[in-house]
Amino acid sequence: MAKKILMLTSTWDGDYSRTIIDGVLERIGDEDIELHIFNAYDTAMEADYFLKGREIYRLPNPENYDGMLIALSTLQSVKFVDELNSEFHSHNKPVVSIDTHAENVIFCGLDNYRSMYQLVEHMVTIHDCRIFNYLGGPEDNAEAADRFRAFCDCLKEHGMRVEKKRVLHKHFWKSDGMEAYREWKDLGVGMADAVICANDYMALGYVEEAKNDGISIPDYIKVVGFDNIEEAQRYFPSITSVNRNRKALGYESMDALFEAMEGNTEFDTRFVEGYINYNESCGCELTRDLRIDYNEVIEITKRELEIGLRHSYTRQLLFKCNSVEDYAEALKKSKEYLDIEDVAFSLNSSFFDKDPDSEKCGFDDEMYLYHGEDKKKINRKEEMYPAEWRKDHRVFLFASLRSSVQTYGYAVMPYRRDYFARLKHRTFIESLALSLHNMSLRLAMK
Repeated sequence: MAKKILMLTSTWDGDYSRTIIDGVLERIGDEDIELHIFNAYDTAMEADYFLKGREIYRLPNPENYDGMLIALSTLQSVKFVDELNSEFHSHNKPVVSIDTHAENVIFCGLDNYRSMYQLVEHMVTIHDCRIFNYLGGPEDNAEAADRFRAFCDCLKEHGMRVEKKRVLHKHFWKSDGMEAYREWKDLGVGMADAVICANDYMALGYVEEAKNDGISIPDYIKVVGFDNIEEAQRYFPSITSVNRNRKALGYESMDALFEAMEGNTEFDTRFVEGYINYNESCGCELTRDLRIDYNEVIEITKRELEIGLRHSYTRQLLFKCNSVEDYAEALKKSKEYLDIEDVAFSLNSSFFDKDPDSEKCGFDDEMYLYHGEDKKKINRKEEMYPAEWRKDHRVFLFASLRSSVQTYGYAVMPYRRDYFARLKHRTFIESLALSLHNMSLRLAMK
């Protein structure tokens, strides 16, 4: 019988999640493993609708799994699954957390200290920088703390000191980079040889605000970031940054889980080394072909426009539905139009209670599973997707269907790596959730 692995993800960057999953699947290889991915979408907006997406972590039954991978991008998400962690721990089932520390679990993550140290040393030894401004993340964030410590140690090693007025700690947002530029300017320390940013979003914000103020990067100030996101690579100037080596991270985390499942409990931490992508913002030479970039951007824009129109069409189909039967039929057309291989959804019995304003958390044990024209009553602790899928698939992607106050149920799809590209899965799931909310309002009026 196939072993089952539970994976919890919270996608703030589709490429990040997709590449980590690539590494996980590479390590699984041909082994008889089922991987169940339960995904919510992190956002800077603390609105109830987005926070309720985390309800999906309440769906899986720990007794059905042999191990768990946690790839959650915020401490708030990690705390939300503490109860699930405890259940795995009480049953002596191993858990590996990727990039974010959690209690009583194995940690697998980027060596933030070493990566940042190498980046700062590059600025000192190659670009002869001596005056530094540092823009860090939240002081209670473990990764941000490691990066700042590396910055301080590197400067100390080269006989320089960290000036307190040249250090700011913020929240990893692009707007933080823009604010930092203005704050340092007001303090009279706006000019420096280099600005070290603890992530790419803040670096982008800083560079943008500097350009608006007539300051050319890297001619007057050199800037570097961290995370190597696509937006920063395509920006002008392209941002020198640390690549998190995400595929290796996924591979090593799955390897660590396999070892723990086999009884090796002698380790609790495993690090992956990142590598630096040297780009224009630090003063290094341009290495990419701008013509290729330009053509790729044009093609991406065309595809996104087409995908946007297809999503708009499917929302129209779904929002017209007056019954679950109509909804299932519209969903059949939608998946064909959006190039989605297959999808099923399950609903709580409370969905039919005709009280769309009442609060509902979590999932009923007994639910109704809809797949095409089929409707089946299931015990979700034993069965969560159509049994016939097992013939051709072994990786499944789950997401909650909800409003800001109610959890209606969940959607499940055989995983395909392009679902995390260009918000394809996210937009589809939100269309399903919002159209179900619309239907619940119509049912309540009957």
